[in-house]
Amino acid sequence: MRRSLKIVRSEEMQTIVQEMRERYYGLGFDALNAIEHTLQVRKNGGLGRQVLTDIGVIPSAEERFAIATQSMNVETAALTPFEVAIIADEEGQMRRVAYGCACAMEASAEAFGISLPTAVEVRQLRSVAKVADEITGGRFDQLCMNDAQEEKRIRQLATDIVEGERAQRKLPPRRVQRALPTKQLSTRNQGLLQNPSVEH
Repeated sequence: MRRSLKIVRSEEMQTIVQEMRERYYGLGFDALNAIEHTLQVRKNGGLGRQVLTDIGVIPSAEERFAIATQSMNVETAALTPFEVAIIADEEGQMRRVAYGCACAMEASAEAFGISLPTAVEVRQLRSVAKVADEITGGRFDQLCMNDAQEEKRIRQLATDIVEGERAQRKLPPRRVQRALPTKQLSTRNQGLLQNPSVEH
């Protein structure tokens, strides 16, 4: 059995395609009305996000990666001591986030007339939090949310460790420490060392 093929002339086909395209594009107004209704009446967040992505408000995955990996353009010399302390040890995107937080905190402090911790205090708090996290095996954040009393105890222990290490760093080197007792002895104590039988 032979199949009959109907050959459509190219001019007719082009006319048909053009008519279909016109009808398709004509649906654009209906689609736009449906989207407006869904967003404004139903408050569909998923559709809203998709629209924002499509019109370029929300960056694509490639753009987000580029934003995350680009270096921060803020010169450290232009930062306040508080900002420098806040962004210390942060890199990449977290550095920019920390900088933004520092700026927001400074603006809020100025607006509401409250004082912020000094740069030294910020570094102290960071050191304490780091040691507390080490003590708890990386669970200090969780502990802060669940057990206020234990959090206070761990924080105090971490503070003692940090302050002890700071005091240790202020001490002179060990060889100097060994020499200090004899160098700083009073004349009376030196006499006692040379003649231990002398009673005081």
